[in-house]
Amino acid sequence: MEQVLNRQQGELVALERKLVLQVRDTLAQSDGTRADLDRLASLVHEMDELFLLVVVGEYNSGKSTFINALLGDEVFAMGDLPTTRAISILRYGPAGPPETIGEHVQLYHYPLEALRDLDIVDTPGTNSIERMEEAITREFVPRADLLLFVTSLLQPLTASELDFLTHIREWGKKVVFVVNGIDRRNSDDQLTRVREYLTREVSARLGVPAPTIYFISALQALRAKMSGNATIPDEKNEYAGLERYVLETLREKERVRLKLLSPLGVLTNVLKKNVATLDSRLAVVQADVSVLRSIRAQVDAYSQEMRSESERFLIEMRNVLYELERRGRSWFERTIRIGNAFFLRNKDAVENRFRAEVVQESPEAIEKVVHRMVDWTVDRNLRLWRAVFSELDAHTARLRASGALAPAGDTEFHYNREELFTRLREPVERRLDEFDTEREAREIVTSVKEAVMSAFGVNVLAIGLGGIFLAVFTTAALDFTGILTATLFAIAGWMIIPARRRHLVKEFEEKISKLNEDLAALLKTKFEEQLTRYERQLLEVVAPYERFLDTERTKLEGGLEALRGAQREVSSLEHRVEETFPEENVTEATETKVSSG
Repeated sequence: MEQVLNRQQGELVALERKLVLQVRDTLAQSDGTRADLDRLASLVHEMDELFLLVVVGEYNSGKSTFINALLGDEVFAMGDLPTTRAISILRYGPAGPPETIGEHVQLYHYPLEALRDLDIVDTPGTNSIERMEEAITREFVPRADLLLFVTSLLQPLTASELDFLTHIREWGKKVVFVVNGIDRRNSDDQLTRVREYLTREVSARLGVPAPTIYFISALQALRAKMSGNATIPDEKNEYAGLERYVLETLREKERVRLKLLSPLGVLTNVLKKNVATLDSRLAVVQADVSVLRSIRAQVDAYSQEMRSESERFLIEMRNVLYELERRGRSWFERTIRIGNAFFLRNKDAVENRFRAEVVQESPEAIEKVVHRMVDWTVDRNLRLWRAVFSELDAHTARLRASGALAPAGDTEFHYNREELFTRLREPVERRLDEFDTEREAREIVTSVKEAVMSAFGVNVLAIGLGGIFLAVFTTAALDFTGILTATLFAIAGWMIIPARRRHLVKEFEEKISKLNEDLAALLKTKFEEQLTRYERQLLEVVAPYERFLDTERTKLEGGLEALRGAQREVSSLEHRVEETFPEENVTEATETKVSSG
């Protein structure tokens, strides 16, 4: 049977160790806390250690006295004040002074045969004024294979003890309750009342079946052993049953069962906590993704609206040129006549009349359209940046209200949402602070002028936007008058004038049409360049965080999938351990495991 147990135990231990390492690797990749990573790293080594029986309880509850009673010797100090200030591990070996084996950890040896199979641990008392002592005890709980929870008959299960039991429950540890001090009872009925109280409170508050409870007087047991008396005179003292359970029952299958279940309880706790953490972080990341997606949608909507609305400015410009074309046709009809021959020979007079009657204020009108288009573009861009900032500001407020901005100081990653969104908001705020609409508009207008002047071959330093059109039109008019003047005296015929006039009108219309198309295309191109620049500026701010969130989401989703798979494996292994090593019946009391569920 021993060989069978070892083979089965070895197989299960190997599976558990593999699972612990898988979970540790997953947590490392998912930015798990350093405390959890260290706990799992220690767990791998603890699985090869002796069975660990850990005695816990409030100070002055009799923990050290109980261990001394087991040994039949006063190895640990006893008293009314806190006596155990560090973790004290009792191991088989020749008796002697303790040795320090770690921070707040001392190792004692004693030649008790039962210690060949287990280590007994005495812990500092909880509810002490020295909070560090309770912290030391809490940190040691995950290492325990079995916990003996010692409480006082006179003050059973205090509020601080219930709080500590909740901590034990989180780690899925088996607990046996020891009520010490029955030698100070008022009556036997007091024992019954305390048993009923403990059974009711533990079951109701911790959601578990009736706990295993031993009523003892550790001091009576110690005195009896040290006096050489094997029998305790108080028949209500259940110390003998508790000692048999600790020194005899915790062998073979029971010890193996608890030893195998202990790391699974630790895994259950670590997995539950980290699944909740990753779920919470994933929810925050998804909220962030939603906000950035909303910003992209705003940029897309802005771009569509800008491209659509910009057409009205181009229509205004075309209307100015259409009106100029109409005046030009009328002017040619009125002016290109044989009766105006002497007038047409005066170049300056023709140019002045053409400017006054045809060109009029068309250049200024077109320039105003351009300025309005530029002002509108700058204003809409400013609104977009403000809308984006408002979106980020509102999201930051939501995160702060939900607590998602609290820095996770115990993680490697420090997933600090406030820092992230501060870095995201900074360039937006900076852009808004630096946004000078007049300067922005001047720069765009200058860019448009340079493009127009370059397209029409006019020196950028010599003439303004309005002057371009004036130069184009007056030059065209002079070209027309030159042709007309040469024609007037070439052949004296009344039929030539109308034909020439029609030719000039057609040529004028073609030039206007070409100018209309070229100018509209040029303005549209410059507008598209500016719009693209604005889009790029904003998306350059958002894009790095989109990439970061995409990476983070993939990492979290992968981590959650792996951890949930590990949870299923833990449940499967627990079931297998329970089937392979079923819990043995104990005649003295009914036992229970304080589960993590």
